[in-house]
Amino acid sequence: MRTYQIRTHGCQMNVHDSERLSGLLEEAGYAKAVDGTSADVVVFNTCAVRENADNRLYGSLGNLLPTKKAMPGMQIAVGGCLAQKDQGEIVRRAPWVDVVFGTHNIGSLPVLLERARIEREAQVEIVEALETFPSNLPTRRESAYAAWVSISVGCNNTCTFCIVPALRGKQIDRRPGDILAEIKALVAEGVQEVTLLGQNVNAYGVDFGDRGAFARLLRSCGEIEGLQRVRFTSPHPKDFTPDVIAAMAETANIMPQLHMPLQSGSDAVLRAMRRSYRGARYLRILQDVRAAMPDAAITTDIIVGFPGETEQDFQATLDVVAAARFAAAFTFQYSIRPGTPAATMPDQVPKRVVQERYERLVALVNHITLQENLAQVGRTVEVMFADGEGRKDEATHRMSGRARDNRLVHATVPADPATSRMPPSPTPRRTT
Repeated sequence: MRTYQIRTHGCQMNVHDSERLSGLLEEAGYAKAVDGTSADVVVFNTCAVRENADNRLYGSLGNLLPTKKAMPGMQIAVGGCLAQKDQGEIVRRAPWVDVVFGTHNIGSLPVLLERARIEREAQVEIVEALETFPSNLPTRRESAYAAWVSISVGCNNTCTFCIVPALRGKQIDRRPGDILAEIKALVAEGVQEVTLLGQNVNAYGVDFGDRGAFARLLRSCGEIEGLQRVRFTSPHPKDFTPDVIAAMAETANIMPQLHMPLQSGSDAVLRAMRRSYRGARYLRILQDVRAAMPDAAITTDIIVGFPGETEQDFQATLDVVAAARFAAAFTFQYSIRPGTPAATMPDQVPKRVVQERYERLVALVNHITLQENLAQVGRTVEVMFADGEGRKDEATHRMSGRARDNRLVHATVPADPATSRMPPSPTPRRTT
C-alpha cells in the first residue's frame, strides 16, 4: 500500500483542505505515512500570503530531491494558493515535481497522481472556477472531537495587501441546510466542537442575498443537540453587525471568543489598504462585544510597515492596541506580494524602520497579554482537555486544553491515576 504525507502551510482554510486531501487519498487506497518514515507521495498544501512562502516551498522541494532520487516511484504534488499563483512555474523551477493543482480542484489530486505515474510526466491542472465545495469531499480529520466546517470560499474584498481573492475567487456560500446537515453528521460521529470557516466568514449570505444569514446560522448551531462548542474565523469588521453580537451572546454553545483582524490602527493606512472601517469603528465593535459578553477574549492580526506608514500612523496602531486590550495578537511585518496593488505603491518603508516598529508593537502586545492573563488568576473556567493541545504535556506532567474563550490552559495531572488519564473523547471540565 502506498503511503502519503501532507505538509500544510498557512491558514485554517488550508488545514481544512488538507483534511480533505487526506480523505481523498485514503479513499483512493493510500495510507498515512508513519512519522519518521519516507512517504511514497508528499503533498504540499501551500499559502501565498507571506513573502517567504515561495522560498519555503522551493527550499522544501529541493530538500526532497535526494529522497526522491533514492525512492523510485516517489511522487511530489504541490497544491494550494501558491500553486494557483505560480502554476507551471513550479515545474519549471522544480522539474522533479509530479503534480501541480490549484485551490479550485483539490478533488483531482488522486487522478492527477495516477496520470503522472502512467504518463511519466508532470501534470499541471489549474482551473479558474470551483469544481466542488471542499466540504463535499471525503475527509480524514486530525481530531476526533473537533472539526472545521467551511461555510464559504473566496472573498469579495479588495484589500491591497492580499492576493487571496485572486487565488480563491469570489465568495461562494453554502446553503444553511447543507452546513447544518454536515455539523449534525459530525456530532453523530463524536465531534463536540466545530469551527465555522470563511475567508470573510461573517459576510456569509451575500452570495444568496441574505445579510442576516450568519447570525441565524449561529443560532441554528445552538439547537444542535450534543454540539458543545462553536467558534468561527475570520470575520471582517465591516460586516460585523449587532445581530451577530446578539446571536453570540444569546446562544449557549457559541464561544465568547472573537478573532477579528485590525491590520492597522491608522485611518490613513486603513484607507490605503482598502479596509472599509476606521479605528474608532473597530473599537466600537469591541465595546459592543464586551458589553454583551464581558468575558470575551478578543484576538487580532496586525501588519507593521505598510507602504506609506509614518511614525504617526504607527502610533495610531499602538493607541488602538492599548485601547483594545487584545488577549493575543498575530503581528506581521509587511512584505511585498507580487500581484497585489500594494506591491507597486510608493513610499515602501525601509526594513530597519519596519523591524524597529515591529519590536515596539510586540513588546506592547506581550505586556497587555500578560496583564490580561494575570487577570484570569483565581477564576474557575471550563476547559476541554485534549491530547496534543500542549506540546510539552508529557515532559511536564500536565494536561492542556482550551477554555471557552480559547485561552490555552495547563493543569497539573492529578496524583490519582483514575483521574489523570485523558478521556478518549474530551469532555469539558472546570478548573481553577
